[in-house]
Amino acid sequence: MNMAFRLAAPLLALMAPTMTAAHAHADEVVPYDLALSRLKACVTSGAAGAPRDSLQSALVAIRSLCQPQINRVYEAADRRIAEQNPAADADRLVELRKQAHRQIDFELAALISQTTGLQP
Repeated sequence: MNMAFRLAAPLLALMAPTMTAAHAHADEVVPYDLALSRLKACVTSGAAGAPRDSLQSALVAIRSLCQPQINRVYEAADRRIAEQNPAADADRLVELRKQAHRQIDFELAALISQTTGLQP
């Protein structure tokens, strides 16, 4: 048996539950408040390493870093909109979701501005 395989096999056996747990976490349905809290934490931690030359470059960098959390907030907002508007037709739901996403983006930009100290 190859020496590399003998060394790698136990390591892979230890990592298998972690990989499964990470996948399960990726499919997790997160309530809006928790998703927003996670996004704020990501922005706060990402602000320290964000570029300081302009707010736009900081926005791009932090949005790239926090994109999974941003998507979770969008998804949670979409679910909440659908729950709060059960009689709305598809076009109305699309418009409400677009409005919510714009509001989330605006609040995210304000948070990034506040945490980095950069102004528009």
